[in-house]
Amino acid sequence: MLEVAARSIPGSAHPYEDRILADDKVGLFAVADGVTHSSQGSGAVAAELALSLLREYFSGDLVAAIGKVHQIAVRRREEDSTIGETTLTAVAVDEGRLLVGNVGDSPAYLVRAKNMRGLIQEDKSPHGYITQVIGYPETIHVHSTSLQLKDQDMVIVASDGVEHVLRVSFVHQLLSMPEVSEVVDSIIQEAKARVTGYDDDKSVIVLRVVER
Repeated sequence: MLEVAARSIPGSAHPYEDRILADDKVGLFAVADGVTHSSQGSGAVAAELALSLLREYFSGDLVAAIGKVHQIAVRRREEDSTIGETTLTAVAVDEGRLLVGNVGDSPAYLVRAKNMRGLIQEDKSPHGYITQVIGYPETIHVHSTSLQLKDQDMVIVASDGVEHVLRVSFVHQLLSMPEVSEVVDSIIQEAKARVTGYDDDKSVIVLRVVER
């Protein structure tokens, strides 16, 4: 079974643009981090739209669903200038198998025993600019990976507002916490305490596998 907790709070650097999806009934979890300086419109509107579409179109094939989300977002942006752009990192759990799909740079990690492994491929140029997001450009590539989950595995999906604290030494301190809600709250609080100069929105979803 999966233990699940999720939380998202605004930062102070810009209007709140993160959105999270945690649907344990279908095993779908995602973070969308709206782009602050979108080419048009609002990143928050884009993030809201992306998660709504993902929930609607996901039926087992995560890559296909994210691709569909992007196609619709591109088309709607042509008709509605309030829609900006957003990253999207999503995971789905099906019969103990983890599927991961991402566009942009919102992080996801697998924590297994003493190891911590990144699960996404960042879409960044050598200068640090995001090269593709939901909504731009017209054609994108959805990165994907999959793996079999094991007892006590922890999966963390987040926005970059907490990425700076997601280091092995800190995360290992969280493994013994009895509730995943405590893990989420600890990550949020650590990120708030260690703001790096840009107080971004902070979003975290934590899944923990418990075999009973």
